[in-house]
Amino acid sequence: MLLTMTACTDMEETEELVSEDVVTEVSVVTEDVTETLPTEEAVTELTAPEELPVHAEALISEVTYNPSDCYAIYEAEEGTMTGYTVAMSSHDGYSGAGYVTGLSLPDSTLTVILEIPSAQHYDVTVCLSSDEPVEGVLYVDGLARGTFTTSGSGEFESIKFENIYLSPDTSSVTISELSGEVGLDFFLLENSEDLTELDYSVSGVLSNSGATDATTQLYKYLCEMYGESVLTAQQCSQGSNAEIYAVAAVTGKYPMIRLGELSGYSEGYDTGDIELAIDYHNDGGIVGYSWYWAMNGSCYLEDSGFVLSNAVTTHDVAHMSTEKLTELLETGGVSEECVALIEGIDLIAEQLSRLSDLDIPVLFRPLPEAGNGEFWWGEDLESYLWLYELIYERLTDYHMLDNIIWIWNAQDVNWYVGDEYCDIISLDVYDFSLGAWDNQSHVTALIRMMELSSDKPIAISECNVLPSPANLKKDNAYWLFASVFSGEYALTDENELCTDYISEQEWVLFYNCSETVTR
Repeated sequence: MLLTMTACTDMEETEELVSEDVVTEVSVVTEDVTETLPTEEAVTELTAPEELPVHAEALISEVTYNPSDCYAIYEAEEGTMTGYTVAMSSHDGYSGAGYVTGLSLPDSTLTVILEIPSAQHYDVTVCLSSDEPVEGVLYVDGLARGTFTTSGSGEFESIKFENIYLSPDTSSVTISELSGEVGLDFFLLENSEDLTELDYSVSGVLSNSGATDATTQLYKYLCEMYGESVLTAQQCSQGSNAEIYAVAAVTGKYPMIRLGELSGYSEGYDTGDIELAIDYHNDGGIVGYSWYWAMNGSCYLEDSGFVLSNAVTTHDVAHMSTEKLTELLETGGVSEECVALIEGIDLIAEQLSRLSDLDIPVLFRPLPEAGNGEFWWGEDLESYLWLYELIYERLTDYHMLDNIIWIWNAQDVNWYVGDEYCDIISLDVYDFSLGAWDNQSHVTALIRMMELSSDKPIAISECNVLPSPANLKKDNAYWLFASVFSGEYALTDENELCTDYISEQEWVLFYNCSETVTR
């Protein structure tokens, strides 16, 4: 099951990642980035907390694994039914003596008890049918393990939830929160692959062979940490450290990585964020930037009015001077859209050069979440790949910025730019259920991304719910870093730490445990 990578869209919308046969582990929706983009008004900067609380470090316990083969079918009609649930046999294609309906009605439940032979990870498959697409949630031992949507074909179909750690002797399983009626046939319990042997080894070689020594050493450090610990990270609103100050005031620790946003700079005004990044580096942190590139004041496809495909050209504009580019524009060799792209990239180069001049390496995530259909840079795959490569070559070859560690981030793995154009792969994971979730490690998504490239560290570049350290260790899910997004996901209106999605206790634990690294 691979999680959806999200974008800056309305919260009502959900999207799947990768392929049609992939099931999401959590209800993943998209955030609205507009609130985190600056205005031309000066940002009032807060001051760092004068005194930080001290918390004892939590040592996350070792986990017992006893891998063994398991394959067991549990018929729904043999489970415990309440309310209006009833066993039926009128629809063809079921196994056993029938199937169960009525689960969408009030106060109607079905609970099936699974026999758990040993402590290990399991895959749980639910077989059901519906005459129209129906959404629902799988619960195991009272915790939601993932959402699903049926095809609505009327035929029985199987939906698999992978890599769920269970221990003897029994576990209860049910489905709930159904948007319509289904016929539930059976649950299948199988042992999954041994997650304790995931291969986190990567070469540690940057895509840019001319990278500075400091950049090379930072990437080497990141690759050495990958698979051992998860680095703490926090996205900040432009021109502000409010989010990391709020984190520190509660947890007593600063995130290892401060992630800023470059959108304001590419619109031509100074957000003051580079100065904050320089200070954070000098204080011992790692700095990085995302770039939700606003055109005509918006990064959204519909609102920006920018047509990327009009900019695509066969001319080598990545290595072209502005004078030559102007000549081409005047003769019709390139479009105004193409010139606008170069101008935007060059504005970003000015800011990243300030870090380069101080020999400060920077993590850089341009054009986030491509493939989601929301942003102007995701108009079509061919144009996106051309633009990403243009940014890479313009900054690396023309502006000679050798301090960049490149992060590729998209919603569809088919939009991968290739190992030669990135150093880190990331995805964004959001959960707005506010239900009985278990702060999952999202290990299945991690595995899928590993299949995309075996030589790149994988990170969670945005989230609203941090994975629990216990689950990270239990599932051997050592993301390179995990970052809560900025604005309302980390802050209240009073600039205090937001606990709507992550409790204060969970914030403290994540920043004070044996599985994560802080500044």
